[in-house]
Amino acid sequence: MGEIERVQGLLFDLDGLLVDSEPTWFEVEGAFLGRLGHEWTRADAEACMGQGTPNTLRVWRERFGVEVDIERDTETILDEVASRAGRMPLKEGALELLDTAWGRGLPMAVASSSRRRLIQAVVSAKGIDRYFRAIVSGQDVQRGKPAPDIFLRAASAIGVPIEACLVLEDALAGVRAGAEAGAWVVSVPSVQHPEFARLSTVATSLRDVAGWFGAARG
Repeated sequence: MGEIERVQGLLFDLDGLLVDSEPTWFEVEGAFLGRLGHEWTRADAEACMGQGTPNTLRVWRERFGVEVDIERDTETILDEVASRAGRMPLKEGALELLDTAWGRGLPMAVASSSRRRLIQAVVSAKGIDRYFRAIVSGQDVQRGKPAPDIFLRAASAIGVPIEACLVLEDALAGVRAGAEAGAWVVSVPSVQHPEFARLSTVATSLRDVAGWFGAARG
């Protein structure tokens, strides 16, 4: 895995990549839409994965014709998800990879489509906030994933050229964003799609990536 030797910084997605938050999001969003009289399926949720709550609400409005207030209802959903932050388990290998990169002195950032306060609530609840030099949220860029803006901003925030950054993602929108930004992208897919293999190096877990760093050091 020769690319590991060129990595000078790591940019992490959060939901579904560092923490197993997707069941929580599905529960909260499904209950919210259910109160509006419609069903949110797992296939629906997967299609919106990685693109932020405002995008999900816009999809609801267009598909189901429901009355939603993007700003207000986003905050309501985020409050409910944040209240469950402590229950979200870290994904396999997450702490191992963070420790490995930290030990090598590599700067790291979270680059997530979520709101900043939710990102901070989750990383604080899981005790991993100390690893990150920067947090870039969907609020910090004009265009969300799959546009490359969030990763370009995160690379700048940690002072590393994007070409020397490793982007870690689980969602196709994020993989597309990282690839367009010009980073090396490693995906740990939560759903299957042929584009993952075309645009990224596919890993089965973050433990694999931690192992690549260990092998490179050896």
